[in-house]
Amino acid sequence: MLIGDIQAQIPRRAELEAAMLAAQSDAREQDGCISFSFAAAVGEPGHFLVVERWRDRAAMEAHFRSPSFVAYQAAITGLLARDTELRVYTVTDASLPVDSSGLDLANDE
Repeated sequence: MLIGDIQAQIPRRAELEAAMLAAQSDAREQDGCISFSFAAAVGEPGHFLVVERWRDRAAMEAHFRSPSFVAYQAAITGLLARDTELRVYTVTDASLPVDSSGLDLANDE
């Protein structure tokens, strides 16, 4: 699993969001991509996270060598307030702490 911390220059936030949407769409089509999502940090304008899950390290490394990742890097040049911080986590086990199958969402607005 990879988690990235991204900070946009506020006046250029919309440009960064467009680049992230394109990168997200491209990554999801790559072999070995399990999930790939950018998300806004609540209450922190211009702060985004990217959470990526790849089948294995080889698939992740192939992503970083892909033309779409190179295009993303070129697209975000000049749009960031600081360098992006990426961390790779090795997960050996995962579980759901709460069984969500019993939730009643019928009245959820």
